Amino acid sequence: MSSEYLRMIEALRRRYKTVLYERDWLGLPIVVLKAGGREEPPVLVTAGASGVEAAGVYAALELVMQVDVERTVYILPSRDPTGLHGAAYVLSEMLGEEVRVRTLDELRELLKSRGAEVVVDTPTLFLSMLKGVGFAFSEVSREGAYGTLKRLEEEVVKSGLAESLGEARILIPSQMPDVEGVGLLDRLMTVVVCDEGILTYEHVEYGRSIPEVEVLRRFVEGQELGMVIDLHEAVGEGFHVLLSEEPLSGESIIIDLVLDQVSRYGMQLAAQSALSESGLKALGDGVGVGKGRCGLIDFTVERAYSFAFFTGMNAPLEQRVRAHLTACISALNAYAIARL
Repeated sequence: MSSEYLRMIEALRRRYKTVLYERDWLGLPIVVLKAGGREEPPVLVTAGASGVEAAGVYAALELVMQVDVERTVYILPSRDPTGLHGAAYVLSEMLGEEVRVRTLDELRELLKSRGAEVVVDTPTLFLSMLKGVGFAFSEVSREGAYGTLKRLEEEVVKSGLAESLGEARILIPSQMPDVEGVGLLDRLMTVVVCDEGILTYEHVEYGRSIPEVEVLRRFVEGQELGMVIDLHEAVGEGFHVLLSEEPLSGESIIIDLVLDQVSRYGMQLAAQSALSESGLKALGDGVGVGKGRCGLIDFTVERAYSFAFFTGMNAPLEQRVRAHLTACISALNAYAIARL
């Protein structure tokens, strides 16, 4: 089966240099493309650590074509390409036959009909294993995949399932039918059960436990990067910049221009009060500091200027994509000024 993402990646690879090409567990490509010029140190832009955060992936794909700076820019459009696809696509690839599932009930029945082992089946969580891969969802969760992840973590700890699950990969459907570009079963969050717990692709410090994350770690460790930008989405309103530590003077220059341009584009900034309520140290509207919210910037904070850009999922998809694109282009332009 083909997909919009695969077709776009192949089209871009014909026009731009591919500096990294690996495959994830399902055989889908993890690709780093090179744009811009030859000026160093290079910048790295990544997206799609979770498939349910699709706006950043669309923005990163478009950014490849819009970079207009002398600096070398590496772009990894999707850190979890399988997650960017839906349950039907993944199951079709796994089973070798075309599968159609539109609801959680249909997904449950399909898994059972194909011999999946039901591990948990309670009113708050369903987890089954098919060919060594788990599928988990919660029909009562109001937070989509994020809520299911919380329930899964609780159930694994409470029931002592970690050892029996081994190092299983578990796919969690997006469950956000009202969020444009995400949907009910159209995207997946990938987690892996390890000795350290249930890890997402955000756990870059434990990259060696997850092959797809190790690909990113090796690439970062092999570069002398000047700036790292990771694109994300969050449940709620507004755009914000996240840092692991208080910004350096150069980082402050970049943040100021990014927020100015995103605001001019028309994207609401996340309120300082909302950022504080989420547990971040808010430095103003649209900027917060806190470790543990983005594993990549935690990992690179001592190596480079490191930012995570978050759009609010309540906004229309096109607005979220454009906000990310505007933020990235602004950051690339500001980086040259910040280094003077």
